[in-house]
Amino acid sequence: MALQDRCWTAARLARHGLPHDPCCRLCDQEPETMHHLLIGCPFSRQIRCDLLAWCSLV
Repeated sequence: MALQDRCWTAARLARHGLPHDPCCRLCDQEPETMHHLLIGCPFSRQIRCDLLAWCSLV
């Protein structure tokens, strides 16, 4: 779903005219887009690193 940009991020809610908070709810630093959630969000990045470490992949 993420690759097809079908997740209900603030950016997608705005495109559909639905009420939304434009800032990322995880880090409150940038607009919530799919790219931000997967690549740029420091909170998501930390979770990804922790998960990889837990799986002994780092």
